[in-house]
Amino acid sequence: MKILLLEDDRPTSEFLTGTLVSHRYAVDAIADGATGLDLASRWPYDLLIIDRGLPSLDGLEVCRRLRAQGCRTPILMLTVRDSSDDIVAGLDAGADDYLAKGCDASQLLARVRALLRRGNAAPVLGWGDLCLDPALTQVTYQGQPIPCRPKEYELLELFLRNPQRLLTRSAIIDHLWPMDDPPVEGSITNLMKDLRQRLKAAGLTNSPIETVYGLGYRLKPAPVEKVEAEANLVETKDSAAELVPATPRLDLVMQQATQRFQVSLEQRLRLLEEAVQAVEAGTFSPQQRRVASTEAHKLAGGLGLFGYTQASEVAELIEQLLQLGQPSPLLAQHLEDLKQSLTLPVD
Repeated sequence: MKILLLEDDRPTSEFLTGTLVSHRYAVDAIADGATGLDLASRWPYDLLIIDRGLPSLDGLEVCRRLRAQGCRTPILMLTVRDSSDDIVAGLDAGADDYLAKGCDASQLLARVRALLRRGNAAPVLGWGDLCLDPALTQVTYQGQPIPCRPKEYELLELFLRNPQRLLTRSAIIDHLWPMDDPPVEGSITNLMKDLRQRLKAAGLTNSPIETVYGLGYRLKPAPVEKVEAEANLVETKDSAAELVPATPRLDLVMQQATQRFQVSLEQRLRLLEEAVQAVEAGTFSPQQRRVASTEAHKLAGGLGLFGYTQASEVAELIEQLLQLGQPSPLLAQHLEDLKQSLTLPVD
């Protein structure tokens, strides 16, 4: 499943991308609203995650334009603003769900799974005795687990979700890989071979995927002797879904995202200190107000995402006061409160 993430704060974007990739989603991360709108209009994404505050075109406008174009892709709006009016505005603009950045990763992933499920009648995908459970990220045959590599799992899921569709090699690449890391088309042949061998080793004498020579691949009609595999499955809530173990590459990505967040945190605190001093001195320019407000907004979102809930709320208050651009004793006090809250343990 492929997700388009529109988020302009780099540490936040890397953290979200790493979380999603670790659960077998392909992710294109874009930092600009207009570019994201263009990509969402042209590419077959399964889900869009859109930050409300984006450069060039904000998240609400991206939602409105996509819906006006007839786009039906599910949209999750992820933002620091979670008041009732903000939620209503996001849903009215066309978002299917709304989630504050202060949520934990398990809640985000549960919302993602729920939105992806809406386009599929059954929570468990099947082909005869072969079953794929997206909540557990598990493949089974006659009730026995089949250990699959990530791309093998994603390839099988793609065909089970599109049983009547002929998929070319380029279409498979578009669905399963991010734009900045596409493989050559010949690698799809090898991936298909690996998946078929793995299923055969598990006991499937008849491959579920057929080759349409010169065109691509498609899922065969399900066997007539279909066993009701759902009776052998234990119902499991999304919140209890098993997590996919992190890879060394993912660990590195998450570590780098955290390091960049720490660096950006120091930079943004210095910028906010300068902004507060300019407000108190009466030299706060409109351009400085825009820059400082934007940085305070990004800081609020990043703090919430990395677990600093109290600090995130204080940063949001600072953003609101900076937008006014008027001297206020609360501004300097909030900045001190922000620094103090960052010395406390993470929530």
